Amino acid sequence: MMNRNVWIRLALSTALAAGLMLAFGAPARAGGDHREECHRRLESDRARIDSDVIRYGDSSRQVGRDVAKMDKSRQWCRDHQADWDHDRFDLSFYLTGKR
Repeated sequence: MMNRNVWIRLALSTALAAGLMLAFGAPARAGGDHREECHRRLESDRARIDSDVIRYGDSSRQVGRDVAKMDKSRQWCRDHQADWDHDRFDLSFYLTGKR
């Protein structure tokens, strides 16, 4: 009789543990690779800055706004742990807005 009670308790404990693990356990998910999106955003910002420099000049408010947008894109990349080509997008002009 006692041996039977041990097996019943073991089976119930196992079922309870499995149920809790299924209910509260979350699968491990890998963060997406945001490198392509980061590159797309920064390349778009770079093209916009270059276009507005030709159109309005180096010191225009449009270029200043575009540089600020590029800073936001860099922050987005940092927030999503995506690295970018620093030799291409971190030139002094794209950081400060002056050539």
